[in-house]
Amino acid sequence: MQDGVNIGKYTMKTNNIKIIRSWWGNFTDKFKEIPKFPLYPGQEIVYVWGKDNFKLLSQRGYICYLMKDDDYSLDNIYGKKLLVLDRALQDWGEVLMLDWDCYILKPLDKHFYDSLQSKPIQIPLYAHHKDSKRSLIETIPTDHPLNNIKEYSEHIYTTIDNLDKELPKYSWEWNEGLIIPNFGCVYSRDINFGKELIKIAKEYNVKGLVEEFATWIYTNCSMEEYIKNFLPTYVLGVSEIKTVRQQFDIEIIQQQFNNYIKSEINYKPYLEHV
Repeated sequence: MQDGVNIGKYTMKTNNIKIIRSWWGNFTDKFKEIPKFPLYPGQEIVYVWGKDNFKLLSQRGYICYLMKDDDYSLDNIYGKKLLVLDRALQDWGEVLMLDWDCYILKPLDKHFYDSLQSKPIQIPLYAHHKDSKRSLIETIPTDHPLNNIKEYSEHIYTTIDNLDKELPKYSWEWNEGLIIPNFGCVYSRDINFGKELIKIAKEYNVKGLVEEFATWIYTNCSMEEYIKNFLPTYVLGVSEIKTVRQQFDIEIIQQQFNNYIKSEINYKPYLEHV
C-alpha cells in the first residue's frame, strides 16, 4: 500500500495516519489512563489545554500542541473534541482520533488500513437505555470517593441531566435502547468534517454529548444506512468487557446491541473502547 492513495475527492495517507488524543482538566483518576510513553512514537499527537498538562505529556514523549480556544465548558465541554478534530484534520488531513480509554490491541496492519480505506468517515455506535437517567445513575457506586469532589460530581450529574433531555432527540430507537455514535474512536479523511460538526453543534445549541449528537445530526440517515456508510469493522462502541456482568440495564442493552452489530459486519477487533 502506497502513501497518498486517491479515493474520490479524498486522499488517504494510509500508514502515515496520525493517532490523535486530547487532554484537558485535572482529573487525576483519568490521567492514570494515559500510557507513560507513546506506543507509536512520532505518530501519536496530543492536543492539550493547560500549560501544566502540556509539560507533563511532553515529558512522557508525546508530541503536544497547546490549545487556547475555550468556547466549550461545563454542559457542552465535550465540544472540545470537535475543536481537536477540526484542528487535527487541518494539520494532518487524515486522522484516527481516540479517547485514552480506547486501546490499540495489536499492530495496525494492512487489513486495518484496508478497513480505513472503505469509508472516509468511521465512528462506532453504542446504546443507552431508554430510561437513560435512571440507568446511568444506578451504575455510579454510592461510595465512590470522587463523589466527594465537587468539580467531578457536578460534571457527572450535569452530563447525565443533559443526556436525559437531549438523547431522545438525537438517537435511533432500537429495542429498549437509544443508539448514537460513540466519539471514543473517530476516523476521518474528510478535512471539513470537524468544521461541519462545530457548525451543527452551534446551530442546534446541543448540550451534553455535543460531539455525538452533532454527528447524529450530520449523518442525517437511518441506523441501517449509518451501519453501511459510517460504521467501522475494527472496534465496538463499548467493549464487551464492560457488559459481561449484565448487572445493569445499560449493560444488558449494550451487549444485545453489540451482538446485533457483530451480526451485521465482518468484525475483526483492532481497538478496544473500555
